[in-house]
Parts: sequence; C-alpha cells; structure tokens
Amino acid sequence: MSGNVKLKFLLAPIVLTLLVVTSGCAGNDLALLKLSTLEMASAESKSLIQKLNIAVVPLSSKGLLRSEDVKLGEKVLVAGYPFGELFSNTIKVTSGIVSATRGAGDDTGQFQLDAAVQPGNSGGPIYDSSGNIVGVVVAQLDKLKMAKAIGSMPENVNFGIKASTVKQFLMSSGLPSKKAEQTEEKSTQQLAEIAKNQALMVMCLQ
Repeated sequence: MSGNVKLKFLLAPIVLTLLVVTSGCAGNDLALLKLSTLEMASAESKSLIQKLNIAVVPLSSKGLLRSEDVKLGEKVLVAGYPFGELFSNTIKVTSGIVSATRGAGDDTGQFQLDAAVQPGNSGGPIYDSSGNIVGVVVAQLDKLKMAKAIGSMPENVNFGIKASTVKQFLMSSGLPSKKAEQTEEKSTQQLAEIAKNQALMVMCLQ
C-alpha cells in the first residue's frame, strides 16, 4: 500500500493533507508515513504551524522508543483517537498494565495489555510511566469470536507491538532511531500532555 494512499492528519481544528505511505509491514500492521512539503498546505494551515512554532525533524534526531521491552505488570498509558471524529477530534488516553509479555499465538513481537482500546486506537503510542514509547496499539480482541470459541466473554484483552519490533521496522526502512532515555516518573496528566504533542489523528481518504 505504499505511495498511493491519500491520508490526512488533524492538527487542532485544521486539516492538513500532507502524508504519503512510503512503506509498510503487513505482518505487524505497521506503516511508515512521509510528511510532504508545506507547499501543499493552505495559508491557514501554514499560519497555524508558524504560530505553534512546530518543527519537523527526523525521527532519529530524538529518542522516542524505549530500548528495553515491556515488563510484566508495569504501568502503561495508551493514547489515540478511538472512533475517529464520531465523538470528538481530541486525543483520548486510558491506562492499565502489561498483562503478558507476548501477544496472541505466543507472538514475541507483541504484548498484551488491559488498558481500554477501541476501534481507532490502532497505531497509537503506548507509554511507560516515564513517557517513553514502549509499543504501538495493534488490536483489540474479537470478543464475540472468542465467546463462541470458549463460551465466555473476555474483558480487557488488547495487544500492542513492542518498541523493539517497531525499531526493527524503522531500521529496515532506513530510519535508525535513538533510544529514549527518560527516567523520571511522571503523573498521568504529564503523560497525557506528552501524548498530545506526539500523537495525531490520521485518516485514510481512499
């Protein structure tokens, strides 16, 4: 799906159509998005970007991804835009813990968490208590399918792609990233502020 999928992301109330899919990893549901030049943006969008003093820098210039994999029982915060614009275009956060260090089918590239995840959360960052990204939301368990298979409705079973798996994908795409080095414990409110500055709503237009 590289190159020919038109996407848009939302910044405050302004819609910017500046993204192009350059590569993807179907096995892990990952895609690399390229930010095009601002020549494609409207005058209103350019003005907003200047007012907010936004600087577009390479991912490798600052560490975002934690080098160590998640640990069983550690606290995490999930950020994203569940249900898209149906509710609102503001970011939402939920918190929980790492329930298992492997994903469905014993997948070592993923992990299980109990933080609430809804349609539209996929691709959103998962933070540790210091604000480092430890994973990317990938899926919510199909409750109805599981209920038919095991006879009961599972709750709070969601999955994320480990940061180490994301790093491998970035390296294979020619984008090595520095490791995140934040160690200070942060409050939920502080983590939410970090997420607001890093996570944007992205929607496919075709």
